Amino acid sequence: MGTLTVRETITYSAYLRLPTTLSNEEVNDIIEGTIMEMGLEDCSDRLIGNWHLRGLSGGEKKRLSIALEILVRPRLLFLDEPTSGLDSASAFFVVQALKSVARDGRTVVSSIHQPSSEVFALFDDLFLLSGGETVFFGEA
Repeated sequence: MGTLTVRETITYSAYLRLPTTLSNEEVNDIIEGTIMEMGLEDCSDRLIGNWHLRGLSGGEKKRLSIALEILVRPRLLFLDEPTSGLDSASAFFVVQALKSVARDGRTVVSSIHQPSSEVFALFDDLFLLSGGETVFFGEA
């Protein structure tokens, strides 16, 4: 919702999706950890924005969208084109945030088309397809 801030959006989702057995302090720790993990500290109190209210950049919105998914700490995260529509700098920050999620012991599977060399260097493994056939699978 464009009239909410990043922190409000994540908080709203946390209280709806996290187990009710968690204390408010535990939920707040998860919220703050998610904000930090996705690199949203600088914009955490900024409105998301909508068609008539200026808010987050495209990259920040993508990171917020991913933050809402990693909030519940899934062991496996599938992402379809998380960098589509972003400039190269924003795409880099999104993939860098995903790499930090993967470093935390979670598996991140993502499709991506034509990444920059900087973005490509962030990937650990590569599954390259051509015409629906496997061309390469291994270390990037």
